[in-house]
Amino acid sequence: MAIQWPLVLFSLLAGAGGAMLAFAGLSQLLGGSRTVRRRAVWCALALFVIGGLCSVAHLASPLNAISAVTNLLSFSGISIELMLLGASFIAGAAYLVLTREEGRDGAVRVVAVLAVIFGVAIGFFCGHGYVIDAQPTWNSETLPVAYLGTSLALGAFAYALVAAATKTPAGKAANGAATSAVELGGKLWPAVLVCAVMDAVGILAYGLFLGLDAVAAQGVLFWGGAVACGVVGVLACAIAGMTALAAKAPLPLAVAGVACAAIGGVALRMLMWACATGYIDLFSHGIPSVMLHL
Repeated sequence: MAIQWPLVLFSLLAGAGGAMLAFAGLSQLLGGSRTVRRRAVWCALALFVIGGLCSVAHLASPLNAISAVTNLLSFSGISIELMLLGASFIAGAAYLVLTREEGRDGAVRVVAVLAVIFGVAIGFFCGHGYVIDAQPTWNSETLPVAYLGTSLALGAFAYALVAAATKTPAGKAANGAATSAVELGGKLWPAVLVCAVMDAVGILAYGLFLGLDAVAAQGVLFWGGAVACGVVGVLACAIAGMTALAAKAPLPLAVAGVACAAIGGVALRMLMWACATGYIDLFSHGIPSVMLHL
């Protein structure tokens, strides 16, 4: 089946945006820099918008996006994705509004909790919509787990990148090492490592579900993109973040992590489409009414 690039980009960008939003929420609850959180939320909102535009580009005509919105209560895969995308965007926007001034701690903490919930959920449900009986190579819960893991890894490293790029006040460290050290109550890199492990587990689990014959037929895509970059590279960068390297070179380390996680996330989604079999290619023939339950 032809790879549907708008859907590949939508799921990865929206999922990564959700992960960044979730990290900002955790930072609010556990402690960290207000500047980092606000910058990360702005980045998350941008990823939601860009991802949403990619999704609209896939619907044959932009007008079909209106049909998707008017059929949210169908609770189809695409309607759940849209609801979570909207909820995540609203949570992010509310956080930016509430944190413009001090003295709104209670409301901000509520929004932070919602940001964590919605941010994680969107990564999972961007993959869960593909779990259908008619497509045997997609009909496994390992697929949304892999989607979630790759989204979390990319969003986690992106958050670490924002933290590393944020300068500390004058008179303190010249780079972002000090800023990164206080994020999530000083547990930023352990949190990144947890996301990297979830990424590795998801990718390998979906690979095992597909089977050796299927992944062997997509050798470079699976072993090179998904495993070498999405598993080995991501884990290596996350583990390095637990060492002194995180203090010495946080920015290059975060950039390397973003690159590996992005390549792995794209490769995983390409693998899903490349291994698809079993029914007519509705996606490439542009029949959004089927997906929208119209």
